[in-house]
Amino acid sequence: MRRPRQTVSLITLLVLFSMMPIGGAQWSRLAAHQDGLAGNSAPSSAPFVVRIYYDDIADLTRLESVDLWEYNNLDERYVLGVTEYRGYAKLQEQGWNVVIDSEATDQFFARGLPESERTFYGGYRTVSELYAGLEALASENLHLSALVPYGESHCLTRDGCTTPGGDQLSGFPLLALRITNEDIPGSSVINGAAVMRGTKPIFFLMAGTHSREITTPEIAMRLIEELLSGYGKDANTTWLVDYNEIWVVPAANPDGHRLVELGMSPPYSGLPFYQRKNANNDDNRDGQPDCLVWPPTSYEQYGIDLNRNHSFGWGPPGSSADPCDMTYRGASAASEPETAALETLLQGLFADQRGPELDDPAPENTSGILITLHSFSNLVLWPWGNSTAPAPNKADLKAIGDKFASYNNYLSCQPTFCLYLTTGAVDDWAYGELGIPAYTFEIGDQFMPPYSEIDSRQWPDNRPALIYAAKIARSPYLSVRGPDVADVVVSGESAQQIISATIDDSHNGDNAVVAAAYSIDVPVWEEGAIMIPLQPLDGAFDSAVEVVTGTIDLSNLAPGKHTLFLHGQNASDQWGPMSAAFFVVDGTWSFEKVALKSYGTPGDMIPYTINLKVNRPGNSNDYVVTITDTLPSELAAAPESIMVNGIARPELYDPGNRTIAVEATGTFDDSWNLSLTYLAQVNQATPAGSIIVNEAFAQGTINGDPVAVTSATAAVPIIQLIAAQYLPVAITP
Repeated sequence: MRRPRQTVSLITLLVLFSMMPIGGAQWSRLAAHQDGLAGNSAPSSAPFVVRIYYDDIADLTRLESVDLWEYNNLDERYVLGVTEYRGYAKLQEQGWNVVIDSEATDQFFARGLPESERTFYGGYRTVSELYAGLEALASENLHLSALVPYGESHCLTRDGCTTPGGDQLSGFPLLALRITNEDIPGSSVINGAAVMRGTKPIFFLMAGTHSREITTPEIAMRLIEELLSGYGKDANTTWLVDYNEIWVVPAANPDGHRLVELGMSPPYSGLPFYQRKNANNDDNRDGQPDCLVWPPTSYEQYGIDLNRNHSFGWGPPGSSADPCDMTYRGASAASEPETAALETLLQGLFADQRGPELDDPAPENTSGILITLHSFSNLVLWPWGNSTAPAPNKADLKAIGDKFASYNNYLSCQPTFCLYLTTGAVDDWAYGELGIPAYTFEIGDQFMPPYSEIDSRQWPDNRPALIYAAKIARSPYLSVRGPDVADVVVSGESAQQIISATIDDSHNGDNAVVAAAYSIDVPVWEEGAIMIPLQPLDGAFDSAVEVVTGTIDLSNLAPGKHTLFLHGQNASDQWGPMSAAFFVVDGTWSFEKVALKSYGTPGDMIPYTINLKVNRPGNSNDYVVTITDTLPSELAAAPESIMVNGIARPELYDPGNRTIAVEATGTFDDSWNLSLTYLAQVNQATPAGSIIVNEAFAQGTINGDPVAVTSATAAVPIIQLIAAQYLPVAITP
């Protein structure tokens, strides 16, 4: 058992003061800063951020007990970490060149931020709020999502935990949300926590493993929200949900997240605790706490680092054996319920597609991909993290990582060359055990930025990369080798519609584009898909970026919404991922207006009938329709005569604007009809010989697709009747 570090004496402080390569004023300012995380007024407890300079990146394995951030300045050769005075002196004694970074220290402790922008006050969700959001989204989208309790957190398995400070943690279920359209065959089968894999490709996204990295659950939630809200509206979102499974775990370490929240709760009521690890403080189950540090500090705390606890490559170097260290790996591989449950879930979802030897590559047609979100340092990391040796699939792992980095503008690299060595990490486990490409995104520039940065920067930066991951999930090692499709547009209102798209290989090897093709309603991998070639707009396939064009013959397509699937091929014979666009073939939409008199006279009542008929094959067609009939000055409607489908509707007439307006919404199968009838009186002053023209308009949407505005006109001539004159007639007997 490790005890908390003791207060440093004044003499020790003076010795340390003389050792520091910074001015006395700066040291005094840092020493005066109280550790908001630990709540300790002793100067020796005040943490600060340091730059630790190195000569060779391999040397960083000697820093496994230091809270190194996921940041490595490769140009100046330093890493960032948090320590306090005693740790600072120890680093110097070990021969490290250490410099306090006062700017990073200010940022780390959120100094200068208004309270409204600090963590949780600014909008970050607590575990309870995250889980409530998941439950609401699942219940609102039953046909597209399923909430899966795949395990229990450490505290839940122990029927609750008590922190060294006496706080009670009840624990949480471990929740994943599966997003897919179950009406499309191939979905996995869920039975409680057990999952039997289906045939759909899987993109697995997880966040919140290191609980102080609270931006990452928010990114995961935004992906969920976009996929569910965009289904049926955006073509790419729709096909990704139809033909893939997207699994999202927003909070892989909920107990740790609760500890982060605790720092802002009574009696602490300060800054969030910088808890990185889970809440296990009795790893060997001897009834005694492994680490007595409380509250958790930014450099020393109890718990197990879940991203050093996985069963592939577990152990030193790259992790610590000290329970108070930030990278404590646990007593054994996959010792933590959070780790074991995650591995079980992933093994249920993904087939093992790689051989047993370290140098066995996964096959080119491997299906599935995993991304784990962390913060910070703007990196895309790929295996191996536990070795400088290249992974057997390094070329394709790197290509996918580089592709992600082309979207978020991060550095794509193998951790041992751009960060530091790590062991027992989930991305190494997923690739090593299952063969799927697995990545860590280190997002942003700090653990807890102002909440506004999520939507202003972090989500916009990373959204395209996450969508790309879902697009290539069917065959990531192959799809990344082919060109992308962008700017897909389908336009035109005649019997043929025009397709335009950009095929771009500039970030996939910069090969010339040699072909592009599309299918309608059936993607290329499905039986029955008919691929139709597109042509280069400039007449030749000879560059890495080509605009292609073609036409769609609508004559054999049923009315309604259709999906265009399109992909491109480069000179290396590689087809890239699919993109999609919606287009609509109008059904029969007939609209007519009829005056039931062939002529009228001043003061006469003229009956009018307006009929709208819609034919669109299929069940449950949703419609929103508006009919507006504006009467000319020569006519005035009789409100009591207005009827819609045989029902009196006098309130529809607006005499001030001389309009009759009908709004109708509902659902129909195959066909639907609306009939509007009314009487209109001809103004007495209307001159004979005039023609009263009366025009009505219909517009609306069918299944969300707009229908062109349609008009119908009725014309009635006005005549003057002349009274008959009778003359006497002689009748011959």
